[in-house]
Amino acid sequence: MPEKLTIKHYADAAQAAADAFGLQAAELRPISMTENVVFRLREAQTGQLYALRLHRPGYHALDTLVSERDWTTALADKGMVVPTGRRAANGDWYVPIATPDPGGFRHAGVTIWHEGQTLESRIGSDRGPETWPWFHRLGALLGELHTHTRNWMIPSGFVRHRLDIDGLVGETPFWGRFWDSALLDDQEKRLLLSAREWATARLYDLQANGALFGLIHADSHLDNVLISGDRLGLIDFDDCCYGWLAFDMCVALHSSWGHADFASIRDHFLAGYEMQHALQADILQQLDLFLLLRSLQLVSWREMRPDIAANLRKELWMPKLAQDIQKALAS
Repeated sequence: MPEKLTIKHYADAAQAAADAFGLQAAELRPISMTENVVFRLREAQTGQLYALRLHRPGYHALDTLVSERDWTTALADKGMVVPTGRRAANGDWYVPIATPDPGGFRHAGVTIWHEGQTLESRIGSDRGPETWPWFHRLGALLGELHTHTRNWMIPSGFVRHRLDIDGLVGETPFWGRFWDSALLDDQEKRLLLSAREWATARLYDLQANGALFGLIHADSHLDNVLISGDRLGLIDFDDCCYGWLAFDMCVALHSSWGHADFASIRDHFLAGYEMQHALQADILQQLDLFLLLRSLQLVSWREMRPDIAANLRKELWMPKLAQDIQKALAS
């Protein structure tokens, strides 16, 4: 049986990527191997820190990676705290680097390393009143992002996937057929199929009623929200796409859903958001729908990521999901 790849197997690839980006590494430290393989690089002459990523094969084509960098560059130019890219020595944002993966290579990209801590590491599972100002600030951050995306002139050749009706609940959703997941028994599959049908009808209603749709981060959970000095920023735009703005908001709120004080957390978030971007009159109904859709999406994610999902046993999440679906179907 072939040896399972670990982050140590990518050390040579990381060094080759550093060379391709014209960086002399005084330190090249492995950080994580989840979707992407990430190293932290300290440049020898300046001491500048960089994040060097070897992007997972088969997820994004080169043009979609370049589009992500185009957007984050535009956001950084507006003063937002987001990943700031560095071009390779040949002028490109990404370069192919030989790796031990079955396909033989990954695209490597480099961004400036933003010092700070994530909002998840700051507040953890606490959702008491002392955390609510953080959600107010997080709402303002998403509102600022959405204001930018609605005003930005998207460049020619820009390509990202779409979390539209087909992308969420079609025959081949972007994150997989959650109602047919191998994690579910037959009864649970029938329940999630009913949820899919319910959500599909409501998404068509939202679309007909003009729910706002555009470029979104799509992965703004608290581990991707960075506290950098006195500012909040967003990291990891790997999942950015076209989608409903309310879905983006629900990703940020989802870990608080079900908490006894969720209504207060949500209201603080929305108050912050409204400082930067207008709210639609039916925003609460939109949030109810997309919170459930986020839960359904995570069923497929758990199936795709058994290394992480092993610590998230089904009995820890399925009862709440079933309860939320039944509540929605009865509404």
